[in-house]
Amino acid sequence: MFKFNETSPRKCWLIGHRGAMGHAPENTLASFICGQKLGADMLECDIHLSKDKKCVVMHDESVERTTNGHGQIRNLTSSKIKKLDAGSWYSKKYVGERALLLEELLDWIKEQKSCLGRALGLAIEIKNEPIRYLDIEKVAIEIVKKKKMESRIIFISFDHGVVKRAKSLEPNIPTGILYREPLADPFKRAKELGADAIFPRRHLITKSLVQNAHKHKLFVVAWTVNEVKEMKKIFTIGTDAIATNFPDRLNRVLSNAVKR
Repeated sequence: MFKFNETSPRKCWLIGHRGAMGHAPENTLASFICGQKLGADMLECDIHLSKDKKCVVMHDESVERTTNGHGQIRNLTSSKIKKLDAGSWYSKKYVGERALLLEELLDWIKEQKSCLGRALGLAIEIKNEPIRYLDIEKVAIEIVKKKKMESRIIFISFDHGVVKRAKSLEPNIPTGILYREPLADPFKRAKELGADAIFPRRHLITKSLVQNAHKHKLFVVAWTVNEVKEMKKIFTIGTDAIATNFPDRLNRVLSNAVKR
């Protein structure tokens, strides 16, 4: 995987948001496979804790939107969640696609490479709002260490307390802070939390922000950028990585830029 102080050969790293959710049902193996094939250097997933304290790869705190089941993840066992259909809501093509556990996703990631021939990375967004999960970051770290994947992941969260706790539990795993609205001083905030990266929403990305982040030795990731025009703009600013639902679009933008 790329290091968080390393420049991409394409000048910007490509992150497949929930795999390639513009092409396949989000956070499923089908989506992650699609993202990898379409040029991602790293994939991004979301995790929640099940009733039996397993990390479930799903965006929402409940299973309704993306499966044929009902209920909140915290009230369901992982075995029950794994039996749910997580693909048919997207299209008939994906009927029978199953929900994943983090350990299963890591097993797959471990064997994959990016289109640049590097080890495929994974950004793990730890969900902890509006529902709070006791020790979710500890459980996630234990899984990552068990799979010996510390060098290939980054933990990110909107809950900055999670970021701080994750870094204190395992200083060698990179962390990043997600934020939707402007922070008074994102660089100071990141440093206070021991974070290695900032993940501002796309509308917050400016050349000044990127330059200041780099002065503070922080990696900058823009999310979620789906339009080609905006991809080009954010790439030109010098952003280190871009997360997108359409890795194929960003792959073309980055590949064309390298050819010039």
